[in-house]
Amino acid sequence: MNRQQLARLLRAACDVTKDPEVLVMGSQAVLGTWDEDELPPEATASMEVDIAFLDDGPDRKKADMVEGAIGELSQMHAAEGIYAEGISV
Repeated sequence: MNRQQLARLLRAACDVTKDPEVLVMGSQAVLGTWDEDELPPEATASMEVDIAFLDDGPDRKKADMVEGAIGELSQMHAAEGIYAEGISV
């Protein structure tokens, strides 16, 4: 995943949940600080990004919305080869 793809997924997650405040967790968080050309290839090999919402309750409503709309096996995954995993903080 490159930085542009990360930004695409973050915008989509914000659109789906109507929440502009997301937290990127896991290996793709490094793309928020570094451009992919400054990182080793292993750092950008993943096709998924872990996304959490600080105000997502124990029901994981927002995480589930992300999973359903842009998660693994979604249309975005099929079309663009990238997807988001909704997680809890």
